[in-house]
Amino acid sequence: SELKINLPHFGLDKPIVSEISSLGFVTLSRQAIVSITYLLMNNILFDLGGETSVTAYAIVGRMLMFALFPVYGITQGFLPIAGYNYGALKYDRVKETIFTAMKYAVGLGVLVFMGLMLFPESITSLFTTDVEVLKETPPAMRWVFAATPIIAVQTIGAAYFQAVGKAIPALLLTLTRQAFFFIPLIFILPIFFGEVGVWMSFPISDVLATFVTAFFLNREVKLKLNVALSE
Repeated sequence: SELKINLPHFGLDKPIVSEISSLGFVTLSRQAIVSITYLLMNNILFDLGGETSVTAYAIVGRMLMFALFPVYGITQGFLPIAGYNYGALKYDRVKETIFTAMKYAVGLGVLVFMGLMLFPESITSLFTTDVEVLKETPPAMRWVFAATPIIAVQTIGAAYFQAVGKAIPALLLTLTRQAFFFIPLIFILPIFFGEVGVWMSFPISDVLATFVTAFFLNREVKLKLNVALSE
């Protein structure tokens, strides 16, 4: 068979371009806020604890990246499946996809949580032999990963709105954890708790963001998916 190329058909469709751009902006914002967070954390920790604290954060940050890889992988697989079934009006499959993705992601989060809670010293020793860093990193790691099992709920919940084309809720929920909670907390908590307050900001922001996301996702499931299924 022949494929004929017709140049007029390559024109930009403004509504489609607008939707693609708005949904893509969610991912762009997520990456941008991560970069801003790293910049702020390095500066705050350097002021509070010097190079040792910055090094500890580098190790914790690397472990956080590896720990969240499975969650992000499940989320990337979740997006097209949820989006396709939502567009096909197969809301029962959308619900099943949400809960299946969360089940496996939370399960992986629990395994990561257990490993990091039980063996932070051994993990830290893989990255450094510095005595001060070896002393400071394990307690920081325990704080940072204290809410790891529930991060998947927030991540997949925000991804759901992106999958179904609701750019504004997706953007707001994506920014909830780091922009709305974490960044303010790393300035406020150190006033009362010193450097420990910086590490405490991680689980507190995780819990708050998860509650917010769970609230909106639950409302979406009840008002949209369940109602549609009952009709």
